[in-house]
Amino acid sequence: MRLSRLQKHILEKCYNYKSSWPTDFYDFYGEKTKSRKLVQDIIHKSLDSLVDKDLLSASGKKTARKWFIHKVKLTNLGRKLAIRIIKNKQCRLPIK
Repeated sequence: MRLSRLQKHILEKCYNYKSSWPTDFYDFYGEKTKSRKLVQDIIHKSLDSLVDKDLLSASGKKTARKWFIHKVKLTNLGRKLAIRIIKNKQCRLPIK
């Protein structure tokens, strides 16, 4: 399963904390020139795709046109994938 860097960041952050707000993921972009609205849209789309892949479960409000996500939590499949991502990031020390 292919995941973007933002989606991997979201899974790692959700693994470290029990549940997260969507605003917790804004630090991925830092102080770049992107507008706040653009960052919100990108993060919302990434959260939606992770929910569709059953890696996250989201709670929020659904209106006739849009789904507003308030909190996200990892599912069992998402937890296993987050552990694999974290293990791949850690490099082994060259022991001789």
